[in-house]
Amino acid sequence: MNAVTVLQIMRAYFADQQPAPDLTRFADLSPQDLLKESMDYVSFVVYLEEELGCDFPLQQLGEATLNQTFAGLAEEVARITPQA
Repeated sequence: MNAVTVLQIMRAYFADQQPAPDLTRFADLSPQDLLKESMDYVSFVVYLEEELGCDFPLQQLGEATLNQTFAGLAEEVARITPQA
């Protein structure tokens, strides 16, 4: 799976929220901008796991979530997602 596809899946998660946040520059946002609570983070990771059909190490994604934009996080998720 490529990072562009992962980024689209991530964006869809937030687009479905009410009220939907401004996603105009989604790729440039920090995940911390939209994932305010620990349960938000867990829900987001569970959503990604369900959409991508694999489990992710929370600690590894947690570090990427803190230190990267959504574009960077999508690259990391694409890198660790098993290829079908």
